[in-house]
Amino acid sequence: MDEDLSLHKELDLIQSVIGRMANNSFLIKGWTMTLMSALIAFGKDSILSNINGIYYLLIMIGVLIPFWWLDSYYLRQERVFRKLYEVVIADPKAKDRTRFNLDPESTEGFIEEKLFSVMFSGSIRWFYIPFALVLILVIGLKIAGIL
Repeated sequence: MDEDLSLHKELDLIQSVIGRMANNSFLIKGWTMTLMSALIAFGKDSILSNINGIYYLLIMIGVLIPFWWLDSYYLRQERVFRKLYEVVIADPKAKDRTRFNLDPESTEGFIEEKLFSVMFSGSIRWFYIPFALVLILVIGLKIAGIL
């Protein structure tokens, strides 16, 4: 009975970490949308008026990339802890692992997913790439003298 309670506590702990990572990713997306909208709203005159608009757009890309990286980091961490959850379920008696060990890298069967590949995974790419493409397109139009 004590082992069952211990297993449930361990699974609850891992689930709470997964929930926090998912919530952080959600909050990052919200902050990105808010910040990019605010930068566009407050800088529209600057963007459309002169050559300094290119610098403003480059600053916007410089703001977008760290948020993209951070969102990808949290998604990667969430996936790592989901894998840890699977490992705990596969070995409920903790014969081949240490109980309550939240270091996924020390777990047998740990799969390291590269952050760069997460940055271009489906849930991330469809949020950040359109922002980046629009900014790059507007920079190109500014350089060509169309805007």
